[in-house]
Amino acid sequence: MYNVSMRFALVALFGCASSLAFSIPFAKVLSANQQIRNVDMTTQTEPLVFTTGMPSESLAVSIGGTHYFADPVGNLWTPTSSGSIPAGSLGFGQIGDLDWANNGLWGFSNANQSLFFYDLGSSAITASYSIPSLSALIVTGVAFRPSDSSIFLSARQGLNNDFLFHVPASSSTANLVGMMPITDAFSYVADIDFDPAGTLYAMSFYHRDFYSVNVSTATTSFISAGPHRDVYAMALNPSAVPEPGTIAGVGVGLAAYLRRRRSS
Repeated sequence: MYNVSMRFALVALFGCASSLAFSIPFAKVLSANQQIRNVDMTTQTEPLVFTTGMPSESLAVSIGGTHYFADPVGNLWTPTSSGSIPAGSLGFGQIGDLDWANNGLWGFSNANQSLFFYDLGSSAITASYSIPSLSALIVTGVAFRPSDSSIFLSARQGLNNDFLFHVPASSSTANLVGMMPITDAFSYVADIDFDPAGTLYAMSFYHRDFYSVNVSTATTSFISAGPHRDVYAMALNPSAVPEPGTIAGVGVGLAAYLRRRRSS
């Protein structure tokens, strides 16, 4: 009986780990028509979440589910079902993207090629790094990687000419990883973001295609093709996909269960 229980538990554990490892998260997507939709990356279903009421090319979501975006002059807003409310001022314009991290927001200003961190607690910029080497490009995506506190940037030069850069923690050096190829013609990579499992995803502007991205080579793997949507920004909910610790917790629970079965 114990062997049967053990086999069942192991199958359950590996099945759970496998489903977590290969799950593709939903993406909050901001389009040119000022709508935020919750898009299934696999099926492209797209229920409406908010209408911002103003243009923006940035979007971030906190662990608690609060959404943030910046208007063209750098004012920070939080969209709600009844309209967007002020959430601060970044002090930078032409924000290419925002990303949630450590109770604040990492962002990039194309107006002066600056990577910055905005602390939501103090309502102030607490870190800023000028990266003039990106002046010939337009940065479209900012992705914070919690495992090493580094930043990945997507940047473009015209259409279908996209690059992935890696900025180490507390650095002003953007290291080129490589070119990010996409199959969406006459388009570009509109945004990138990590899920909590550490997978980097990219989204194209014109047809809202989704890709996973190899952070070592910048090569992309196609996930799905969407309709013509003209999308500017994407944010993955930090709590949408269980982290490795969740899998470990499942394993601990199953181990405890087996011990109880063995002693009974």
